[in-house]
Amino acid sequence: MPNTQTSTAYALLIRTDGQFRLLDWPANDNDHLKLLYAACDCDHIDAVQITERLTMWIDDEGLINQATPNFGATRLYATHRQPHQLYHGHALFTGGADAEGNTLGLTADEAAHLVEQYLTAGLIPTQRPRSN
Repeated sequence: MPNTQTSTAYALLIRTDGQFRLLDWPANDNDHLKLLYAACDCDHIDAVQITERLTMWIDDEGLINQATPNFGATRLYATHRQPHQLYHGHALFTGGADAEGNTLGLTADEAAHLVEQYLTAGLIPTQRPRSN
């Protein structure tokens, strides 16, 4: 009897308002772009490779179109690398790429770890109270 069990893969969506959601990453490569465009709510998508096993997808025209800054995605990026800019628009985090260049989803463990990093990274630096 053939093994019909497939491993589930995920993507982490971080919205500009700080809300996040774990999404199922499609097994079919043809559905990847549809999900990326829909999740990031944009017409032009760009991949920002954070590590070999982690990619952040963002609106390629977010800064130009004055999309809302995504402090949460920028802070999560900063837990892995020094950011060189503030990212704008919704962001979707996936795994790296396979040998053929196809984008991989996050494993359950990778997704859980990324959510934990997001929650502990802090979204926006807290402001000091004013002193009179």
